[in-house]
Amino acid sequence: MKDSQKLDNLLWTIKKDIFPAIGCTEPIAVAYAAAVANKYLTGNMDSMLIKVSKNIFKNGKFVVVPSTNEYGLDLAGALGALVGDPEKGFMVLKDVNEDVIESAHQIIDSGKIKSEYVEGDSDVYVDIVVNSYSDVVEVELKDSHTHIEKIVVGGETVYEAKLSNDNIVSCEFLKNMTFKEIREVCEIIPLEKLEFIQEGIDMNKKAAERGISENKGLNIGATLKRLLEKKRLSMDAPTKARILTAAAADIRMGGGCCPIMTSGGSGNQGLGVVLPIMVVAEDEGIERERLIRAVFLGHIVNKFVKTYTGKLSGMCGCAIAAGIGASAGISWMLGGKDEQISGTCNNMLANLTGMICDGAKESCALKLATSASESVISAYLANENIIVKNNVGIIGENIEETIKNTGILCKEVFTHADEVIVDMIK
Repeated sequence: MKDSQKLDNLLWTIKKDIFPAIGCTEPIAVAYAAAVANKYLTGNMDSMLIKVSKNIFKNGKFVVVPSTNEYGLDLAGALGALVGDPEKGFMVLKDVNEDVIESAHQIIDSGKIKSEYVEGDSDVYVDIVVNSYSDVVEVELKDSHTHIEKIVVGGETVYEAKLSNDNIVSCEFLKNMTFKEIREVCEIIPLEKLEFIQEGIDMNKKAAERGISENKGLNIGATLKRLLEKKRLSMDAPTKARILTAAAADIRMGGGCCPIMTSGGSGNQGLGVVLPIMVVAEDEGIERERLIRAVFLGHIVNKFVKTYTGKLSGMCGCAIAAGIGASAGISWMLGGKDEQISGTCNNMLANLTGMICDGAKESCALKLATSASESVISAYLANENIIVKNNVGIIGENIEETIKNTGILCKEVFTHADEVIVDMIK
């Protein structure tokens, strides 16, 4: 494969999972499917049945729905049906207001909406059946949070589209790359092809600033800032990364109508990749071009990890994917060579592997804050050549093998943890 083709393939693979989103992606997936169903429904909705995979159930049960102070997949479904615009994708609930919320509660209180989770082979799965006096519409969403696989109206399939093989090919293409090859691409790609990276930096920084000033979620970011002002904490890059990342997570997971630029299709992972790198760049006076390339590297490493662990798993993706990406970007940005870049990722995985994902919720800000802070410290250590030894514990012969081992843990061990967690939160 020619270098230009490799570059274009990598850019396409990463860019398709970087986009603005409002709200946690699991309830958003339900709202999106409900909005699509409503588009095909004739007459007023009499009932809605929402069936979801256990990971959608786990991550959608206790996270606040955008523009509300409440949670619930039934609420997300009702809002999606009432006001959701499927053309807006991950911004589907942008137009929610108090009147719409009141109407949603009337539908829910009347017993028209039921939700349940089902077993299946897809981490991301939503099936919605809506009935009116004259119609039955079924919408099946699968494998990606806004990918509609099938629409059935009155028993007749009117739309069907499986995810293209391009998605499988792109994942395999990325898996076949080494960290050295990824780093080389980040250094040579024309800067004009990375303008979207700056948009994400600006968007996620603004979310962090709003999280500091607005009382959302657990208000961890703003409280950490107050502790800093009281001199209970000391200002340094790891602490600043902790504060800003927590603040942005506060507003996102606390129901704020605030766009976030995703990474690997995840808003929290977008925060976890972008903000720690941005903080170190500001602290060290790094030039804009190097910052943009470092964030691009962070996005690629995040996606690289997720090709092994899956979109959703029993481990916290912010710790084992976004945090890894951030640490790689920081190490490279500060002059780290391939040994240090791989080493900081091994440091992170030796540290945070095993952090569970027990569902999306306001306290995700704590896990994001930990991952952000540790990504900075890990990079600082690696660039001082403090790196965990190979072939110890889950750490493999190289970083690629360590990530494969992490994927095995996610898919062969933590699936059982997922089942136990879902039983706990049902």
